[in-house]
Amino acid sequence: MSPDPIHLVHEDSRGRVFTADSMTYFDGRVGAKDVVISGSYAARATIGWALGLGVRGVISHAAGVGKDDAGISGLPLAESFGVPAAACETMSARLADGASVHGGRVGHANPTALRHGVRVGQPVTEAARLMLDAPPGEKRSVQEAADNRIHTFEETPRGNICGSWGIPVLRSIKEPRPRDVFVQASHCGLTLSTYVIPLRLKGVIATDAGRGMDDSGLAAFPVFDEAGVPAAAVGAMTARIGDVLSVWNEGVISAVNRVAEGKGVRPGMTAKEAARKMLG
Repeated sequence: MSPDPIHLVHEDSRGRVFTADSMTYFDGRVGAKDVVISGSYAARATIGWALGLGVRGVISHAAGVGKDDAGISGLPLAESFGVPAAACETMSARLADGASVHGGRVGHANPTALRHGVRVGQPVTEAARLMLDAPPGEKRSVQEAADNRIHTFEETPRGNICGSWGIPVLRSIKEPRPRDVFVQASHCGLTLSTYVIPLRLKGVIATDAGRGMDDSGLAAFPVFDEAGVPAAAVGAMTARIGDVLSVWNEGVISAVNRVAEGKGVRPGMTAKEAARKMLG
């Protein structure tokens, strides 16, 4: 399988700046001299992914900031290792679109980023180049940043309701699961559909991530409609993005696609109620 796409957007004597639609697309192609910009949310799970690769700076999407500041919870994690990190302002860029985040504006930055000249309101393009002045990165082991388990929330004769934090777990599943509904801690941007549709699920629930520019936090909905997959999103302020247990236990539906609506799923339902409707 070919690597997921990443894009070089700047290079000078100090290092390189790359973009990708998902933080989890970055791999050994980036390293200690590089700054990475992703269309993912800037939570512990996604920023922790970048820290594990040893990059020198990281920028992602604020995703509505959301409950308990979960959408930017990766910034203090990066700070604990002295790594500059920032998040673009939610409405300045499209979720799941690295190029759009690269063209967005900084909404949040950790103290290390601020010491390197990053400022709120600054173009992300400028902030990323300032981060190239940071010391070379080191690979950090952040075991607790992401929960890579597949949780089974309910088992019924009609199928199971399961959950996971994000794309790496979904792409680890090798066989379709046509009897299952999956609850995801990520957003409903386009990257989600790439990994959900091959699984032929009974339904999927993720977060709206503050919706973002052009309602990009829900951009997978039309794709799921075309594939006949019920999909719903919980509101960013009702559950912590990146935390599937929070999405399952606390999430309240803010938006649904047409197929989910046909199953009786409605805004205002809990994630649990919506998942059970999808299961049938």
